Amino acid sequence: MRKASLLAIAAFCLGGTAIAQENLPETCRGNVSSAAYMAPDEAAKADLQCDIDRAERLVARASTIFDADPAPLLRIVDTAAPSGAAYIYDIVDWSGTMMLDARTVPVAENVRIPMCRVQTQLPANVANQVALSLLTASDAELPAYGTREKMITNADGSRSFELLLSSHDIVTSIETTSGLRQFSRHAEATDPIAELNRSVIGVANFSDDWVCQSN
Repeated sequence: MRKASLLAIAAFCLGGTAIAQENLPETCRGNVSSAAYMAPDEAAKADLQCDIDRAERLVARASTIFDADPAPLLRIVDTAAPSGAAYIYDIVDWSGTMMLDARTVPVAENVRIPMCRVQTQLPANVANQVALSLLTASDAELPAYGTREKMITNADGSRSFELLLSSHDIVTSIETTSGLRQFSRHAEATDPIAELNRSVIGVANFSDDWVCQSN
C-alpha cells in the first residue's frame, strides 16, 4: 500500500479518539510482574506464547471477515501497525505460484477500520527468500523469541545494539520441512526472520492492488 493509502487508513483509525487496546489473552497477563522471577529462557518462552496467542486472536477475527487459505506456507501477523490496524500477511501456493494474501484486521472488537485486502504474486526475489525459509527456519540455532534490540552501525564502522522498548511485535509462522515453527520479533529487529518479515510486508506496502471497504 502506498504512502497515501497508509495515511488514509491512519487518519480513519486515529481521528478524534485513541485506539482501543487489544484485550490480552490469559498467557499475556502477569508476564511483566513475573518476569523477574523467571530464568531468561523461561521468560522468552512465556513472551513467545503470549505473542502467538495474540496473533491467533487476530487471525480468528480476520477469519470472520475474509475467506482465506487456512494453511498458508508462511504467515506474518503484525500485531500493531502504525495505522492502528493489525495486518495478516499469508503466503500461499496457487498452482505452483507463491501469492501474497494480506488483510487488515481490527486490533480489538470495538475498533472500526477500513477492511482492506491485497492479493498479488510475490516478486521472484521475495519468493526465493520465502522458499529458502521453508528449508532453513527449522534450524535450532534460530531463536523463536528474538531479543528486543537492533544492531546499529556506527559512523566509524563499529556496531552496537540498541534496546527496543516499545511493544510492536510481529509473529511469523513458517511451515518448514521439519514442521511448523513460530517466531516473534520486534518490528525493528535486524535478524534473518525480521528481514524476511520486512521483505514480505514491503511487497504489500508498495502494491497498488489494495481493495478497501468501510467497516
